[in-house]
Amino acid sequence: MLAKIAGLVKKFQYHIFLAVCMVLIAVISYNLGQINSLKKTPITVREGGEWKVGGGNQKAEIFNAVDNIPRSTLNPQKLDTRVVASKNSDKYHYSWCSGGKRIKPENQIWFNSAQEAESRGYVLAGNCNK
Repeated sequence: MLAKIAGLVKKFQYHIFLAVCMVLIAVISYNLGQINSLKKTPITVREGGEWKVGGGNQKAEIFNAVDNIPRSTLNPQKLDTRVVASKNSDKYHYSWCSGGKRIKPENQIWFNSAQEAESRGYVLAGNCNK
């Protein structure tokens, strides 16, 4: 029995050696990747476009993709805080919510803020997030 196994090993010794080498390379590569992932330093981003990797500080200029204008020179748009409700419901929606977009224009009631809508008895719709 032992002679048969030895004969098979001798017959396929090149293929066995190649398979063992491939397995060892895979195991070593995996472990090196795991060790390397533990040594990564986090990237921290601060206001004004400054970012830090490890020990050095860098400054990034952020550009508008359409006009190639630095973002710092653009005026930030004011967020629309108005809410809309339907004449046929007691729920209100923010202007960006899908429920608010489905209300027919003739049934819309607009409020300047969520507080104003709540003071009139309306409650925020469950599928609408702030």
